Amino acid sequence: MTDIIDIFSEIVLTLSNPNIWIRLALASILLVVLILFSLWQKTYLEKKIFWSFLRGLVQIVLLGSILLLIFGINEIWLLYIILLFMCFFAAFTNWRSYPYPKIFAFNFIAITMSVMIIMTFAIFSTAIPNFDGIIYHPTETAGSSLGSFVIPVGSMVIFFAMRESGVALERLKSDLLKSKGEIEAALALGATPIRSIRGLLRDSFRASLVPTINRVAVLGIVTIPGLMSGMIIGGASPIEAAVNQIIVFMMLLTAAFFTSIVTNYLFTKQFFTSEDQINLEFYDIISKKKKRKNN
Repeated sequence: MTDIIDIFSEIVLTLSNPNIWIRLALASILLVVLILFSLWQKTYLEKKIFWSFLRGLVQIVLLGSILLLIFGINEIWLLYIILLFMCFFAAFTNWRSYPYPKIFAFNFIAITMSVMIIMTFAIFSTAIPNFDGIIYHPTETAGSSLGSFVIPVGSMVIFFAMRESGVALERLKSDLLKSKGEIEAALALGATPIRSIRGLLRDSFRASLVPTINRVAVLGIVTIPGLMSGMIIGGASPIEAAVNQIIVFMMLLTAAFFTSIVTNYLFTKQFFTSEDQINLEFYDIISKKKKRKNN
């Protein structure tokens, strides 16, 4: 009970700082500029931009509040439940952006599998004798909590898997609709469904991963990523921060690629019947959703 009171007091004290509200007010100017750009270019994203930022602000403030409590957690099973909830919400968010049949279930399965495998690997890498983990993280014996490592790193992996799998899915969907004739010809010549769309799958994966791979290639020359910057500002050695950053990028790319593969392969199965023919009914459903989305 005392811990909860202390946490609540810290939240009230922080939010009563006028500098926080001044920062938000000044930053809102950039949001207005962003909306004006959207109006200028007629992207019709103004409402989505505004409500996304508003919802994001509320969510991140709430998250910052509960992180004070979460960072004290050392029970691994509870941390896994928190990660599972985050995976659920990530898949739901993707489904809202790409409302195609069964995408929520497919994406939830893919994100959860990739995140749980990668985070389990990271958490239990400390089992190696005389080794402090693939990314150093405090432990209970060190006087800190496992939650302060699992949740921040896990959130980065989940977000990246969600974002890149969405990009790959949308690219694949568009290519499938445009390549109906070529796919039918390949099937008529005896190709299997997967073989007939292998090039489309490859292109969808490239579309989602190439920008990030290019970002990795310019690390330290063009950009200093957020994690590395945060560690340096927090007083960590720049070398240690750099190594941790590249390790995190490996985790992010692996999660994104795995999630995209699972989601896209499950999704494409719906484009074909059990007789390895094009499912015209499903094509019509996706085409109508595309037209509705564009309108």
